[in-house]
Amino acid sequence: MTTPDFEATADAFGLLADPVRVEIVDALWQSEGTPVPYSDVRDAVGLRDSGRFNYHLSKLTDHFVEKTEDGYRLRPTGLLVVNAVYAGSYVDAPSREGIDVDGACPTCGASLVGEYDAGMFRVSCADCDTQLFMLSFSPQGVARRDDEELLDAVSLHARAHTRRTSGGLCPFCGGSMTSDLELDAKTGLPLSTLVLTDCQNCGATNRSSVGFSVLEHPVVSGFLHEHGVAGNAPPWQFDWCLSDDPVTVESRDPPRVAVDVTAKGADETLRVTVGADGRVAGTERVDAGAQ
Repeated sequence: MTTPDFEATADAFGLLADPVRVEIVDALWQSEGTPVPYSDVRDAVGLRDSGRFNYHLSKLTDHFVEKTEDGYRLRPTGLLVVNAVYAGSYVDAPSREGIDVDGACPTCGASLVGEYDAGMFRVSCADCDTQLFMLSFSPQGVARRDDEELLDAVSLHARAHTRRTSGGLCPFCGGSMTSDLELDAKTGLPLSTLVLTDCQNCGATNRSSVGFSVLEHPVVSGFLHEHGVAGNAPPWQFDWCLSDDPVTVESRDPPRVAVDVTAKGADETLRVTVGADGRVAGTERVDAGAQ
């Protein structure tokens, strides 16, 4: 794992320690990449005291803002600041609970419910409290959506997340990720067969069921599409993403498993083989009765 430069990062955050500076960054963001003359930036912020405005602008220049012959524009680091502002990353997050996610618990068969709190979206069993899904999601992505819209958004976010991790790209820092198949993982989940993905840069670890890890594989996506499954269907609606029941251990040394991907009403099953490196090693279509 890479050792980050904490001092430089703290200095950068310190440069934003005034609302006026954040407003300057936002004003430049509104220009959509076009350099903005000094007077226009000042007017957009609405600060009449030129001395105070110059002071705050100078603190941002060369770090979050670039000065050009035609004016000022955001640097890529400034864009990251804007993203965090509009995502609501540093403000109090809303709470939502009791969301019907249209899924069944693989442990007891009761209905699954969703909740959002402290920046995390979770899906758990309404009766036995088994937690089956958890992923961070931006507060503003919750505040402006009703329950149905939120579920669609979280599903898209989850699918993008697993597409990145399975492709070896850390969704948090952009670093390289390595993956491994673990057969006997100790978890509080109704499964012990997991694909573990670790970032070599920031050290982030992603744990997913075998089914969830292959959800975005093109062969799996094609199979589901062929059988009428929506491309943004959430993972908690697939039994083969929630437990070890659809998983068969083919080898323990090296670890190798097969997961049966099914679609409601289909007369065939897609058997997906996953190797020791946590990646798809092969696929095969079999009769549904051969599971």
